[in-house]
Amino acid sequence: MTNRIVEDAKKIFYIAEKDARIYFFKGPNLTFGLILPIVLYLAFAIGRTVDSAFAVAGIVAIASFFGAGAIQAVSLPLERRTGTFNSLVTAPLSLFEIMLGKALAGFFFGIVLSLIYTVVLIPFSPISNLILFAGGIIVSSFMFSTFGLFLSAPFRDIPQAMPPATVVRIAMVFLAGVFTPFAMLPTILQTIAYALPLTYSVSALRQAWSVTLNLQTFVVDCSIQIAFAILFLVAATKILQRTME
Repeated sequence: MTNRIVEDAKKIFYIAEKDARIYFFKGPNLTFGLILPIVLYLAFAIGRTVDSAFAVAGIVAIASFFGAGAIQAVSLPLERRTGTFNSLVTAPLSLFEIMLGKALAGFFFGIVLSLIYTVVLIPFSPISNLILFAGGIIVSSFMFSTFGLFLSAPFRDIPQAMPPATVVRIAMVFLAGVFTPFAMLPTILQTIAYALPLTYSVSALRQAWSVTLNLQTFVVDCSIQIAFAILFLVAATKILQRTME
């Protein structure tokens, strides 16, 4: 039993390593992942007064958000169109395990981009609790990677997957209180924000970055993100299974 678990874990890691090497860790993708968060921040911040301690956690969250999940809208539909995904299905792994391997590829990429931004931004506003902040990045990156799989699972080609995935992500950036204090959002938008996974990532990272850390809020935010990640991964697997039948 133990040997089988170890062997399955190795196969899942090989899928993650393959996707990370082929789809994620490429020069254009790294450039996109590094430039987009700061562009979105500048588009909002120009002409406004934004507290640095408030903004940096949002920038790191966006780096994880787009880094971990955006490439999934390319990799999964591309493999389905070219037929290479069929070879994975014939491997001695369940569809859930295959999807877990793909989620880990985005997870690693999201962590790398988030850490790069963290190192760059620390001089502008020191982190209050580095360990909790790292934990928040880990949880957020995995959730965003599974979210990317969930958005791309229904589609068989890139042109089908990209537009809805892009619209959903951009909308979430402006609805989740990334650069606007949550309390300043209209009541209707606050209600919507509570249903968005990005809201809890931003909140968790902001708690870890702030000197007024509320540990209970941080734990709740991370717990909700873990629940979201499980839900997205299971839902993506189910959707993919149905569209393959």
